[in-house]
Amino acid sequence: MQRARLFSWQLYTHQNYGDALLAEAIRYLFHSFGQRQCFRIENGADNRYTVGPRMIELANRYDAGIIAGGGLILPRNEKLSGWAFKSSVKNARLLRKTIIFALGYNLYHRHDGLPPIFKEHFEAILENSPFVGLRNHGSIEKVKEIVDPRFHERIVFQPCPTTFVRQLVDEIDPVNRPELGRRATLQISLFGASQFGSKIDDDRFCSEVLKACCQLKARGYELEIASFFAKFDTPIVGYLRTNGFAEFDFIEMNTEGADMLLGPRHFSKVPIVVSTRGHGTMVPFGAGSTIVPLNTSPKIEYFAEECNIGDLLIEVDDPDLAGSIVRNVERCHDEYEHIQTRLEEQRQRFYEVSLDNLSRIYFLLTGVMPTERTCMPLNEFEVFLSSRLHSKSVKLEGITRGKAG
Repeated sequence: MQRARLFSWQLYTHQNYGDALLAEAIRYLFHSFGQRQCFRIENGADNRYTVGPRMIELANRYDAGIIAGGGLILPRNEKLSGWAFKSSVKNARLLRKTIIFALGYNLYHRHDGLPPIFKEHFEAILENSPFVGLRNHGSIEKVKEIVDPRFHERIVFQPCPTTFVRQLVDEIDPVNRPELGRRATLQISLFGASQFGSKIDDDRFCSEVLKACCQLKARGYELEIASFFAKFDTPIVGYLRTNGFAEFDFIEMNTEGADMLLGPRHFSKVPIVVSTRGHGTMVPFGAGSTIVPLNTSPKIEYFAEECNIGDLLIEVDDPDLAGSIVRNVERCHDEYEHIQTRLEEQRQRFYEVSLDNLSRIYFLLTGVMPTERTCMPLNEFEVFLSSRLHSKSVKLEGITRGKAG
């Protein structure tokens, strides 16, 4: 069977663990699909750096490129592209075949919208794209509001592969649930008051998190604070300790690429996670945790609705935020088997949708439908080699292309 040779535009980083794992999960998915006979990601570049004609010429030598995953649709590069893909409209039109895969509409409450140039730039890529997949239906509807109606039928649902990563690697059991216990992990990001717009201020938010921690501890919960991005996720640790609460463990997900599967492995043993980040919800969800999402941005709401936990979503301007956190954690504990069954149905749906999409992509690139649609998970050594390649890419991009924007 002919393998489709791919060039991957991604975020090569260690600081943001969600984006780091995402880049790996993309490779795991494409390489494992079709019993490893269909795709090979042979090259790639970090799309935060300027994408010029020579880089596009390189990408066009492959059967297709992939702009792969993450919340790239947010206000960036105001005069160039309007989003996080850093090329001009002229250069975007030079891209020959570019797959849009698992991207998210990632505006926050503080954002007024995308720069006007976004529409022209994104449509320039869509013109020559064989497949356009966004990571939730909320993103799909938002993008449809912007682009020309002639593109609407081509925009489909493609979940982030971090939400089913345990289907893609040998190391993590794809079926077992975390053991139920009075244990909860909190991932709390603090971006400054502008993160929430006018919905809530940082001081009140932090004080409500502190009250929730105290109440959960009083109810017998073992607590843990997890950091996905140290710059934003560690300040809550200092706040809690400064205000007299230190009865928690702390785990830093960033291992500088030494252990890329730390997150899925760790959360596969955590029954309940309270989270404010996109991948702070997606990674634990994919590992098997039940999720209590805090609605700090529209993408959190989109994901909650997509995986059928909208009833567990908590608004950050809830007058009794602490009480709502405690009640939803207790509900996840008391209704654990029922909620887990709901989540397992969604994880399986995300995986099966992805298999259908990869079959379609392969057909569009080769004219042949794959006979095998399942994934052959990567073993520990293959995961290690992939993470080493990721680390080399991080270093090489920084040296050869300068500081990322």
